[in-house]
Amino acid sequence: MRVDATPALPDCLLDAAWEFYRDTFDELRVLAVNRHMLYRHEFEELMADKRNDKYVVQDDEGVVGLAVMTTDLHAAPLISPDYFRHHWPTRYAENNLFFVHFVGVRQGSRGRGVFIKLMREMYKPVEAADGLVFIDVCTYNEDVHELPEMIGKVLDRIAGHAVSTRIDSQSFWMYEFPKSPVPAG
Repeated sequence: MRVDATPALPDCLLDAAWEFYRDTFDELRVLAVNRHMLYRHEFEELMADKRNDKYVVQDDEGVVGLAVMTTDLHAAPLISPDYFRHHWPTRYAENNLFFVHFVGVRQGSRGRGVFIKLMREMYKPVEAADGLVFIDVCTYNEDVHELPEMIGKVLDRIAGHAVSTRIDSQSFWMYEFPKSPVPAG
């Protein structure tokens, strides 16, 4: 099993990649307030956009891992390039800030070891550029899957040492309007 890195996903893999992506991230539709899943047309646009590197792992049965990463922060429509330019102006100008759109791995035995393979391959350009990596993690994946900690442990193994820092957080609030009880009288 190997990781293929490509600027555009070949058309022959598009349907299989979409099915994998949909199956992998489907639960987030109802577990995260922000939409963390692309619609099919958005997925196809992302897979064709050569500003984003795609990392694909396949076995004999199909796609078992898929990730997308970019240094062109304008290629990630839901983040603010101005934020990155303001906080890391030199790195921004040098184009060595990496944004990971997503990393997905097939659950079960078919996906065993795939996450580490993907991370190793994705780390290569980051290491070559002496870059920084940014991800967006919903509360569910942080609390239930402990994703930031798991990624940190994998990167420690790959890079020798990795330090994670929360750079932003967004919370959603709800306001209710309960009816006041009528005083007894």
